[in-house]
Amino acid sequence: MRVVYVDTEHTKVRDHPEAGSRHRARLAETIGRLESVAGVPAEVLAFAEVSPVRIAQSPPAAIIIGGNITDWGEFDFEEMAGLLEVIRAAPAPILGICAGHQLIGYAHDATWGSLGPLQDGDIDPDPRFAPGLRKQRGFLTVQLDARCPLFRGLDPTAILFQSHYWQLEDVPQGFAARASSPWSAIQAIEHLDQPVFGVQFHPERYDGAHPDGAVILCNFMALVRDWDEAIRYGGLTAEFCAS
Repeated sequence: MRVVYVDTEHTKVRDHPEAGSRHRARLAETIGRLESVAGVPAEVLAFAEVSPVRIAQSPPAAIIIGGNITDWGEFDFEEMAGLLEVIRAAPAPILGICAGHQLIGYAHDATWGSLGPLQDGDIDPDPRFAPGLRKQRGFLTVQLDARCPLFRGLDPTAILFQSHYWQLEDVPQGFAARASSPWSAIQAIEHLDQPVFGVQFHPERYDGAHPDGAVILCNFMALVRDWDEAIRYGGLTAEFCAS
């Protein structure tokens, strides 16, 4: 059993001497945490490498789609076509994180956009990035819907790491919204018939003082193991459908 992690970062960052080094360090930390939680190895694929054929050649137990720091306007979405097909087909449980969450919505025809311009009294936490736009950055509160299995064992209000200025503006058809924050109403989505989840926050960016993200990753991998067992032994239970 293994997990595929999709790196959604643009090549202009990955190939940059300084930004690329920072990206690789962050990616290595993320993969280490995912492997620790999952107890299985994680294979990293760049977004342009993902296709239904590639996934079918060696089916993973789960697909995790990560975040990026590049504006969507910089991407050639023809290079995203295979990944979007995989998202729609959901050949394995999927967890989309930040940009991955947004891509799940995009693949299912949801609209997306910025959090809007800074208002009087707003403080920009990182003026170097998307200057003039509102951002959520740092460990912030998120309101959770207890019906979502990702949030088992957590209080209705969690503290999770945020780093975004873009968001889903509506819930894609076939999904339910499962978390919110004051500036971003759709902080999590759950497919009603498949084990597909998107979270706007970064559960992999947890620490000793803010452990809620680790709980979410553990819950997702528990679902993955149950799903894998259900597939192997035949028949799926209602546990994998939203209530």
